[in-house]
Amino acid sequence: MALDPAINPKREISFLREHRLARRRLQLEDQRFEVELIAFWLMNRLDEDYGAAMCSSSGGVLRANHPILFHPDQFFYFPLSFPLRNVPELARIFEEYDAQRMSGQDLWARYSCLDGDTGLVKEKNSTKKHFEMYFGSGDGGSEGIFGKFVKPFLGWYLVFDPDVYPEEYYDTFEQLGLLHPHWKRPSDADNSVVKKKRGPKPSPAKQEFVRRYPDGLPAGLTAEAVAEELKAAGFPITGRSIYSYDRERRVLK
Repeated sequence: MALDPAINPKREISFLREHRLARRRLQLEDQRFEVELIAFWLMNRLDEDYGAAMCSSSGGVLRANHPILFHPDQFFYFPLSFPLRNVPELARIFEEYDAQRMSGQDLWARYSCLDGDTGLVKEKNSTKKHFEMYFGSGDGGSEGIFGKFVKPFLGWYLVFDPDVYPEEYYDTFEQLGLLHPHWKRPSDADNSVVKKKRGPKPSPAKQEFVRRYPDGLPAGLTAEAVAEELKAAGFPITGRSIYSYDRERRVLK
């Protein structure tokens, strides 16, 4: 699932071999898997921060909802740092990789409702099982969430609107938390491209959480309880995502 057809993974990997910091921080013997892992993390963070869309065969475009892009690993939940093997949330991923039970392609296959190669919205054997596990059995259970948020869009394709992303790499990296401490924002004189004013579009569930709890999670109220509250209001989300949103707000303060 390519974000940009101009991206050439083989070329980018060859650049990594020549980059001093990359040689030190990436396990280059595992370079293909690590590049796939980074790309998968970026895909999920870009959707979480800016939002993806869906396109029908007739050309209709709608904002993609959370269950369409749901996967049990929740890769947008944690920040990316290097070396990747030191990221606690990736420990199990590397265990499976080292045991030769996982490849880079398997990461994309983990989407519950998406074909990882084409971006086609589809029902998989694991779809409803994943929904039951993470969204619970209340209010229609996995069938209710699937029927309401996924079934109407089977056969649609995931797409991205370039107009919602910043023109400058610096702004994108800043939003994703990937800026190097020594990087500085380019001056206007150095930028030949005018930055777009449109910023990231938080997911509907995230917007609803912020609206209801502008000061973050109140004392004594768990992330799981808030997730159940939002699900009942038509905003499918997990407690893990709520915890992530709350942590982001506290860091920004």
